[in-house]
Amino acid sequence: MARYSVLALAAAASLAACRRDIAAPPPPAATQLLFTVEPASAIAGHLLDPVVRVRAADAQGNVAPGFTGNVTVALGTNPGGSTLDGTTTVAAVAGVASFDDLTLNRTGTGYTLTAAAPGLAGATSTSFAIGPGPATQLVFSVQPGTTVADHQIAPAVKVRALDAFGNLVTGFARSIAVALGDPGGATLGGTSAVAAVGGVATFFDLSIKQAGAGYTLVATASGMGPVSSAAFDVTPGPATRLGFTVQPTTTVAGQALTPAVRVTALDAVGNPVPGFTDTVTIAFGNNPGGGTLRGTTSAVTVNGVASFADLAVTKTGTSYWLKATAPGLGAATSGTFTITAAVATQLVFGVQPTTTAAGHQIAPAVKIRAFDAFGNFATGFTGNVSVALGSNPGGGTLSGTIPVAAVGGVATFFDLSINRTGVGYTLTASAAGVSAPTSAAFDITPGTATQLTFIAQPTTTVAGRLITPALQVIARDPTGNPVPGFTGTVTVAFGGDPGGATLSGTTSVAAVNGVASFGDLSINKTGPSYWLTATATGLSRAASSNFPILPGAATQLVFGVQPTTITGGTIFSPTVKVRALDALGNLATDFTGDVHMALGVSPTGQDLQGTTTVTAVNGVANFLLLSVNAAAFGYTLAASTAALPEATSVPFDVLIGPASHLDFQVRPKNEIAGTPIGDPYVQLRGEDAGGNLDTTFTGVVTVGIAANPGGGTLSGTIAVAAVGGLAKFSDLSIDKAGTGYTLTFAASGLLSVTSLEFNITSAAATRVVFTIQPTSTVAGATITPPVRVTALDAFGNVATRFTGNVTVAIGTNAGGGVLGGTVTGAAVAGVATLSDLSITAPGAGYTLTAAAGVLTGATSAPFTIN
Repeated sequence: MARYSVLALAAAASLAACRRDIAAPPPPAATQLLFTVEPASAIAGHLLDPVVRVRAADAQGNVAPGFTGNVTVALGTNPGGSTLDGTTTVAAVAGVASFDDLTLNRTGTGYTLTAAAPGLAGATSTSFAIGPGPATQLVFSVQPGTTVADHQIAPAVKVRALDAFGNLVTGFARSIAVALGDPGGATLGGTSAVAAVGGVATFFDLSIKQAGAGYTLVATASGMGPVSSAAFDVTPGPATRLGFTVQPTTTVAGQALTPAVRVTALDAVGNPVPGFTDTVTIAFGNNPGGGTLRGTTSAVTVNGVASFADLAVTKTGTSYWLKATAPGLGAATSGTFTITAAVATQLVFGVQPTTTAAGHQIAPAVKIRAFDAFGNFATGFTGNVSVALGSNPGGGTLSGTIPVAAVGGVATFFDLSINRTGVGYTLTASAAGVSAPTSAAFDITPGTATQLTFIAQPTTTVAGRLITPALQVIARDPTGNPVPGFTGTVTVAFGGDPGGATLSGTTSVAAVNGVASFGDLSINKTGPSYWLTATATGLSRAASSNFPILPGAATQLVFGVQPTTITGGTIFSPTVKVRALDALGNLATDFTGDVHMALGVSPTGQDLQGTTTVTAVNGVANFLLLSVNAAAFGYTLAASTAALPEATSVPFDVLIGPASHLDFQVRPKNEIAGTPIGDPYVQLRGEDAGGNLDTTFTGVVTVGIAANPGGGTLSGTIAVAAVGGLAKFSDLSIDKAGTGYTLTFAASGLLSVTSLEFNITSAAATRVVFTIQPTSTVAGATITPPVRVTALDAFGNVATRFTGNVTVAIGTNAGGGVLGGTVTGAAVAGVATLSDLSITAPGAGYTLTAAAGVLTGATSAPFTIN
């Protein structure tokens, strides 16, 4: 309605001006300002509504419609310290200034506005109030302060709800919650959710049990983001008791408990008290092993902590525990721990050896126990324990399982025995890193004769000669002691299968003083490991050591393995072998001469392939790689060496084998791009290993480019089935020019073959292209680099044989210029270079065209003349 009054006043003034013919008094002159519409109470940050209006009036208070000057409003009374925002200076219209966007940002009661204009008396509005907006944020108005653990935080923490301009929203009554921010892990005690009163939530009973530095609180409320308090500390209370903060752990006897045991002074809620500085004493709480607690057992605390770095317990046991005490504080009890045996340092005989018959097991079994340096049974010792003879009055040998791995700290020797009689034997025990004890003395008694042994063994001898020195066999008791009274007959014979050999000489002899001697024995066949047996009634058999019978000198060659029928080019299988024999037909293993192999009968006249001279090894020449290439019937081999007769093999045949590889019947040659390769065309053969054509081969042969210097594509029929062993490729071609192409031909199951290098040259030119485009250049200047036009064949190869003229001209003439320079040039090896071209007039988007007789022309890329 106020705006309509202004319009009415303006209309009235206009009407009065029109009616000049009606006599009327002049309009009043403005002398003062008056608030026509007073400011009303509003919300902080919201527009004053209704719109504030100020009129220019005469002395009687009538509106002065002719006044159009600027009117400025400002804060008069400012109880909230607010800022007046909006358009505060407005030009009057028909004597009235309207302020439609005024706002205040701080709450308060009793605000007033003032209005001023040059030459006029000012005006002051009636008072009005600014209330808060809706709550949008929380702030800590009373921050949490440093507090003792488990005590209430004082003064009480307070959190205020503010609007967007920081005004307290006194009408906010929702619940505000606080929680711990950093550091984590602690628990906040007390009432952590409080309903706001007058926009303020007060937390009277908050507390934290865990001491720490840099705690923060985080306040939240529905619809508002969290806010963090300033950092504060929680300090420990006075010390009331002790606690083990590093417990004793399972440790080896005599070694320091690690990590070092630590005892800490704690307050009533379990926080460490760094200020406590009294003496703490450690002692056994429980001592199941009767051990001694070594080390420093009393320590003065540092920062409230007593450290015991050198505590040790001497005896093994389970469920040890320690007790810590300090004056005026509650005692602390550690967790239980175990003390295990230390590393074994000594051995003792738990069961001593006893008097036993020679060669019999010592019973009961000898046992040896391991102890540590404190006399604890070292049950963890699992090392190898060895026993040996200490005193050895009979020169005996200790037998049995030696060494023995200890089990639970005990090494048990179940099968010890000594083979020689004697009085006063002792055993010694040993293991790595421990002391070695000696057993009590014991005796070994003799047995009765039960066995034979060789005391003079057969030796290496040449076939047919006497074995020297003479063999001797003796009778012994079970422990190996000689029996001189034995006079029975002893018989010797071959032990194993002699392979057709004969033992010659006197093989049965009566013993003298317990010994039977054999002076005329011989063996006629060579062998690497002969052995003999000796037998006598009532005694166990004896076996000699192994001995070889050697051959005599070589006198002849023989084929040990004859050649067999093969296919062309394949190696004889089995391998052909030639042996050198002595006069008795034994292999002459000392023969190491060169043996030469050749074809005896060669129906084709070809030579033998492979290694034909082989040095004999141990009398045998192995010809591993022999082969014959050409197929035929009735071949023979002949073996020869210096000073011995030649040997001839049985006849054998060489057959045509299955195809094993490909080879060229006709090779690829130099050709023009796109033209079939070869005249005659390329042909491949399926050959066996000896190069014989396998006419039965009908496999599919495929071809591909191996070396591709021009990046060409192989066209034509690339897979051809062989006929009569031959595969013919009649339409192969390559589209790209290049020097050094090769083709690879392959067939399933056969070795592939790669051709010799050949070249592909370009075909006749069919078109031209710009290979160096014209570039942007200054008008009249030479285009650089020189424009280059190249003749290509139908496959994109540079037509190097083309030497015709190439002419360039302007295609798109963007600036109306003239092309200068040499515009026609003769191609050299297919390339025409135009080095002095220029265009007279500037323009953007010029192109050039290139033409060469009947060849397809080309248009350049656009360029600019500046």
